[in-house]
Amino acid sequence: MPWDGVDVRPITEAELAPWWEVRLRGLREHPEAFGADATSAQAEGPGFLVASTFGPSAGVNALFGAFAPDGEIVATTGVLGNRGKRAHIAVIWGVYVVPEARRRGLASRLIGAAIAHCREFPHILQIHIDVTADNTAALHLYTAAGFVPWGREPRAIALPGRFYDEIHLALMLDGDAEGPPPGNR
Repeated sequence: MPWDGVDVRPITEAELAPWWEVRLRGLREHPEAFGADATSAQAEGPGFLVASTFGPSAGVNALFGAFAPDGEIVATTGVLGNRGKRAHIAVIWGVYVVPEARRRGLASRLIGAAIAHCREFPHILQIHIDVTADNTAALHLYTAAGFVPWGREPRAIALPGRFYDEIHLALMLDGDAEGPPPGNR
């Protein structure tokens, strides 16, 4: 497959089904990398994402895909906004690139698109992302994008016979990790 002209952008509601298939593939192939479980996700289906991502109250919530020139989705991620006292924080989740499309900078482009999307919302002051502690490639990708580790959660993912720690990272969009929230300045 030629890799020139890969388009990274938010998906439309009409593209949810193929996006979901790539998401399920990631959950099956790398269960240690995601908090979601492939079997449960398959049973649930993507319908729960429709109202929160494509509805009038979607806000910062979005799903992104990397589209090969033939239209196939080869990489995915999502952005989820928080509510209430945590409404200033967005979370990037579910980063996955199909094996045949790796080492082409698609994950970096997805992260860049997700960050740019978050910057469109003035109330979003920071973005969080998590990574399995032994996934050094993803950890390097996230720190290269400006994320800073702030904690390690032991045994965050439990699979048969093994636990996986997660590293929590944050990117401060306002450049002020210590100042008071908007309205209190």
